[in-house]
Amino acid sequence: MSRISLEDFGEVIRLAEPVRTVKEAARAIGVEEGKIVKTLVVKCGGEFKAYIIRGTKKLDLKKLGCSMATPQEVLNMTGYPVGGVPPVLNIPVYIDIDLLKDEYVYGGGGDDYSLLKFQPRVLVERGVAKPVEL
Repeated sequence: MSRISLEDFGEVIRLAEPVRTVKEAARAIGVEEGKIVKTLVVKCGGEFKAYIIRGTKKLDLKKLGCSMATPQEVLNMTGYPVGGVPPVLNIPVYIDIDLLKDEYVYGGGGDDYSLLKFQPRVLVERGVAKPVEL
């Protein structure tokens, strides 16, 4: 599986300390937690999908009819570890429509030491993510 170049979609920010939570990521770069997004990989039947939501929000798996992918499934399907999954993937990606009003947000940058600063609307404009109401 080939990786997509994250630099084509935003600025990769390298950090001195690992960040594994929304709170840690926000503190590391000095923004409010609402500016941090998480890319969650789920399994719906036999298909894997990713949902990009605000870090302060919970994904309603029951409503979607999905379950969370295991850390090993996430790594196998995306090539990235849980916590570092970027918003640009080779599986179907859906972005919370609420994020499209933000000029910039920060998401996984591929590992525990990186974040990706990106414009949510660019993912939609470039066909990388489909906007949905979550």
